Amino acid sequence: MSADGITDRNRANAKKSTGPTTSEGKAIVAANARRHGATGRPDPGSVAAWLSVILDRPEITPADLTPGDEAGYRALALAEAEARLVAADAALRAFEAGDADPDETTQDLREMAGLIMEELAETGGTKKEVRSGLSLLRRLVRLEAEDTAPGGKRHRRLKRYVREARAGRRHAFEAWAAGHATHAAAASALT
Repeated sequence: MSADGITDRNRANAKKSTGPTTSEGKAIVAANARRHGATGRPDPGSVAAWLSVILDRPEITPADLTPGDEAGYRALALAEAEARLVAADAALRAFEAGDADPDETTQDLREMAGLIMEELAETGGTKKEVRSGLSLLRRLVRLEAEDTAPGGKRHRRLKRYVREARAGRRHAFEAWAAGHATHAAAASALT
């Protein structure tokens, strides 16, 4: 296939996968990051606490949370990265300890299993319908185990969030340290 053909094919595929278009779909997707707290916007109180540590000041003012200079932006970015890492790590530890609330997928699987069991109990059904229902139940249990078990999809996803948060913190720290060193060098040059 020629390069033009590949480009045309890629553009056609891109038009098909633009994400949700309805306001309802967009609202659902917007809540994805808040599902477990590992990737959502960090808690402002936690960010302020980290900023207090970074700036070495016991009191943080609203002006500190809306900086006007490069050093302030870098310090705030580092504080947000630290808070994000703490949240991601806490979500992973809660999952590994078995203290995490079931996510939306697990709740949906459990609800479907309950509906199938109710239907089987109420109607009984033919042998074929009972076998079908039991087969569906086994699949749902297997899917739930894949999602909630250590090493399962959710566990791997939470581990990825921690890795991404660590990388974000490292980049924010490097930027803050570079700006801090530049600021310190400029201050010493003035004296």
